[in-house]
Amino acid sequence: MEFVTEEGKPIRVVDRRMFTPEGDLRPDYEAEEKEDQAEAPKPPPPPPPPATPAAAAESARKPPPEPAPPSSEAGDSGFLEILRSLGTTAYSSLGLVPDPTGARRRDPAVARQMIDWLAALEQKTRGNLTFEESDLLARILYELRMAYVEVMRPPSGEPKR
Repeated sequence: MEFVTEEGKPIRVVDRRMFTPEGDLRPDYEAEEKEDQAEAPKPPPPPPPPATPAAAAESARKPPPEPAPPSSEAGDSGFLEILRSLGTTAYSSLGLVPDPTGARRRDPAVARQMIDWLAALEQKTRGNLTFEESDLLARILYELRMAYVEVMRPPSGEPKR
């Protein structure tokens, strides 16, 4: 079907629907080939680092888990990696996870900043996350907040007056 504009230029309209108005398959219809990629089932996300110093020491003795294979969905993988990265940085800053050199250093200001960033992400992405993303973010935040309170608590060995 062709139409002509006011300037005299032709406009061609092509019907690319699969079926005729009667519901029959069009004889000249050519299906667009789509690559069917079988997606491998996603492994569950690794659990976040332990929240207590004793549990952190226990997990430090275990070999590190195998890195997860990259997800087929780039957005999903990227956001989860951001959460894991901020969480790991916070745990490391609390002295619960060794840094790449193997040393355990405490930097409560950095840990507090990572917790605040994760809380901001939770607030700004509310309602836009998958269940997996939302659940991981909530668990990381809860465990980091509990670990922060535990690490910042003064030693209980001091006598009360």
